[in-house]
Amino acid sequence: MEYRIENTGGNAVVRFTGDITFSENVTFRQLLKDLDEQNLTKCIFDLSKVEMVDSAGLGMFLIAREQAETNGWKLGVTGAHGHVASMLKLTKLSDLLEG
Repeated sequence: MEYRIENTGGNAVVRFTGDITFSENVTFRQLLKDLDEQNLTKCIFDLSKVEMVDSAGLGMFLIAREQAETNGWKLGVTGAHGHVASMLKLTKLSDLLEG
């Protein structure tokens, strides 16, 4: 997994490429630290280039959501398709993350 943060005045988009699985937890924690350093109002995770998310990846999204709530910004997802969209829908995580 790789990511790129685009921050335009407090509204950030994180563009992911690659799979988001347990093996990416160190990289994902670095992402959360990077987001902590930004003065965010809202952050969108763009999943349009992600083909696979496992249960650990979904758990990392929940950790990101908790961080967002704690720090007063909103988290959403966009671009999910195929397997990723199915996982978000099956777990009802798509209901928790506004787009």
